[in-house]
Amino acid sequence: MLLMHPDSEPVLRGVMSDVLEMQFVSVEVRNIEPPISDMNEKQQRFDVNCHAIADSGKQIDVEMQAEPMKGDSSATGHRNIKSRAIYNVCDLHAKQPGRGMNYSDFEQSFQITFCGYPVFPERTEFISRFSFRDRNGVELSGDVGIIFIELTKLGEARRKPAKEMTRLEQWCVFFGYADDPKYRKILNELIATRSEIRMATEILTSISKDERERALFRSRRMWQMDMEHDRAVVRKEGRAEGHAEGTHEKALAVAQTALAMNLPVSDIAKLTGLPSVEIEALRR
Repeated sequence: MLLMHPDSEPVLRGVMSDVLEMQFVSVEVRNIEPPISDMNEKQQRFDVNCHAIADSGKQIDVEMQAEPMKGDSSATGHRNIKSRAIYNVCDLHAKQPGRGMNYSDFEQSFQITFCGYPVFPERTEFISRFSFRDRNGVELSGDVGIIFIELTKLGEARRKPAKEMTRLEQWCVFFGYADDPKYRKILNELIATRSEIRMATEILTSISKDERERALFRSRRMWQMDMEHDRAVVRKEGRAEGHAEGTHEKALAVAQTALAMNLPVSDIAKLTGLPSVEIEALRR
């Protein structure tokens, strides 16, 4: 939600520049639900799908994954999150308009996932970068890249003074601990050090305030709806009780007339629906 906020272009541009280690002059957020060209095609939803302008165009899909996907764990090697990253970046790269373009004109495509859990527990680095390479490490192409950033591996970076962190470490500490009061001191240092992080904090505060206002509104609306429901039930029950009372009074009047005509109690009971005991009481 932070990176999709209308005022977050400088924040998103700062994150992209520091993750990809290049300067961007602008970032345009695209539709996060790419159109499906085939009804059998798998639909996906990007957290942020953007087009970034540097020396040449870049397509970037950014996702925040707080918890493991269903079925993923260290035992399975987190295959689902890795496969999803591969699918998303390939889909992003393949959907570029190709008519009239040379293959060399295609923009680079990157998929970046910030994870709130370890995806590569055997690695100590908090950032892992992947591209097409052979078994000897020779790169085939850098046009497609996948980057995982594991926010749970920031222990060492988190203990540094804000000014000694790398720019990427600053962002990662912010994303990992912005809502944790225990780290308010280091977050205040980050806010004082980076104007983009100060802006991100202000936007988050605004979003949180809006969420609280929406929650209060929903609570008030639910309370009002409950009150209206209760009133409606009372009115309905009142009408039912009034109808029942009127019916009973009419039955009593008919019974009294029938008793005056000396009709048998059993016949009066059948006629009015009143119990025989009540009719006997009326006769007495």
